[in-house]
Amino acid sequence: MLPIILKKRQKVLIVGAGRACEIKLKVLSRIECDITIVADQFLCELPSDCTKINKTFDQLDYEFFQPFDLIYIAIKLDDTTMVEKLYQTKMINVLSNPALSNFIHPCTRDDNDIMVSVNSVGKPNPKRACGYANRFMEYKPTIKDL
Repeated sequence: MLPIILKKRQKVLIVGAGRACEIKLKVLSRIECDITIVADQFLCELPSDCTKINKTFDQLDYEFFQPFDLIYIAIKLDDTTMVEKLYQTKMINVLSNPALSNFIHPCTRDDNDIMVSVNSVGKPNPKRACGYANRFMEYKPTIKDL
């Protein structure tokens, strides 16, 4: 794992607008980014500053993905051909199949003083990772404790 913090404003694409998108939007709301969401149905409430495109994943061509820095696929995929092609040049995260992803978005918590990111090693377990991140934030020592 290479822990990094992205400093440049990211252009983010989320494919799908259901529960997984809603969870990802909570995480992404903590960083400055331009978010575009592509879906054939918008099942969750979206922030007003998101760009919405009403299409299916299959309707998107390779060129469509080029402006984006981070791509989250929040739908089940039957055909992974496009993902395999994007994997070569884009940062892509397939929520339903982490084996197709070339990056993992760890559970992150911050309080404007410190940031803690936790990822489960081996078998993905986001709930467990977030539980640890929350506990670490509760434990955070004060300056006088150091």
